[in-house]
Amino acid sequence: MERIAKSYILPDTFSRVPKLLNYIHLGSLRNYCKGETISQPGEVIGKVIFVLSGRFNISRITDDGREIFVCSGGQHSVINRLFEFEGDNVQVVAIEASKVCFFSENQMLTIFKHDEKTIFDFLYNESIKLNYFIKLSCELKLYTPSVRVLRLFYGLYNLNGQSKNLYWEIQIALPNKVIAEITGLHHVTVSKILGSLKKEKILSKKKNAIIIYNLEKLKDLVDKGISY
Repeated sequence: MERIAKSYILPDTFSRVPKLLNYIHLGSLRNYCKGETISQPGEVIGKVIFVLSGRFNISRITDDGREIFVCSGGQHSVINRLFEFEGDNVQVVAIEASKVCFFSENQMLTIFKHDEKTIFDFLYNESIKLNYFIKLSCELKLYTPSVRVLRLFYGLYNLNGQSKNLYWEIQIALPNKVIAEITGLHHVTVSKILGSLKKEKILSKKKNAIIIYNLEKLKDLVDKGISY
């Protein structure tokens, strides 16, 4: 089987596994309200969480109590909590009204025996996540703060940039806090970088969009960075 995986820009949902819809009769269904916790730090679930509807944020709680965003999962995404790691301190919280199906280890084995192709879909999902976080880890070591932010914006432009005559628009709601968490920066640093980009009339970030005024300059700065 050959499958070329696309490179994910944001840690959001990754590859879906809709085939699991055929087996929800084997699992346990549960509804969650917005803000409700599905898994707390240190809690051992031993289940695969299959999102039927809604959205969840997966975060890690540090030893000093800070919450570090890891990724989010929407409809038909898989949150693998079969295996627990000592000290991983992961929490999963519904950020909108959601419904999930829990599958135990034995139930997953039953699914895999019945439909072997689901194994590939599941492994594909895990591989994409692994690739994303390895790439992110390398970028945190290789690139300066401003380059990391610029690479994020340029990646989003390549993914979903729309020409609007005098500028390019990326329709996305991307708070500074999320940019900071993705790029491993402090939100104040992100604000300073965005301020410099706006001052230089390269791009500006609105509530629900990123406006690129000078695409060529953005391309040029991706490897150089910008003073802030």
